Amino acid sequence: MSWFEGSARVPLLISYPKLFSPKSIPYNVSTLDLLPTLVDLVGGSFDQRLPLDGVSLVPYLKSQLTLDPHHDTVFGEYAGEGTIAPLMMIRRGPWKFVTCPADPPQLFNLKIDPKELHNLALSRDPSVAKVFEDFVNEASSRWNFQAIHDEVLRSQRTRRLCWDALSKGRYESWDYQPKVHDAKKKYTISNTRTSVREPADSIGYRYIRSSVPLDELELRARYPPVDDMGRELPRGRAKDNAGAYNE
Repeated sequence: MSWFEGSARVPLLISYPKLFSPKSIPYNVSTLDLLPTLVDLVGGSFDQRLPLDGVSLVPYLKSQLTLDPHHDTVFGEYAGEGTIAPLMMIRRGPWKFVTCPADPPQLFNLKIDPKELHNLALSRDPSVAKVFEDFVNEASSRWNFQAIHDEVLRSQRTRRLCWDALSKGRYESWDYQPKVHDAKKKYTISNTRTSVREPADSIGYRYIRSSVPLDELELRARYPPVDDMGRELPRGRAKDNAGAYNE
């Protein structure tokens, strides 16, 4: 996971010809904006006592583009696979600032460097240095990195304790598995942890769930695919771990 454009940038398409004419919006938006946008469209309101991330995009859709800077700001937070410390991002205007306690900070001007090849975090240009300093201060005030890191480790230890308990005797998944009983349908459920296929004549799953371990899924996504030692494999033969230890 990274905050480079190829990983984080996803086009957002909204179509409602009865209300909005076709247009392209050059500003930064987030999926967190969808909830307030939908509520705004139906004339609803929020309880102001409750926190809400995101802003309504209706002004964009109505071509009311004279907006405050918060409408052009996106915050990214990541603490999952591929990083050993909280990895945060602020995207505002042409600037993207990325910070992580385990790695040097990054600052890109995507208007002049859309491929993110030149890290401006150490720029000697006074105007760029001021932008960088402002982002550093904003990130420090917005996120308590040590507290987030400690909470992630605490959560991991808790889940490992649960996993140790669940791995004894009959396995029960820790996440909710919605099921329906339908004797007319025949299903075969794949248990990816034991590679055992179990018939389940009376159990149907309402939702599609991933049956491929994350490490193997990431390995298959590489081109060309490689094994856990970095050796190239033909398509369709990607197996084992995804080089999680820089292999």
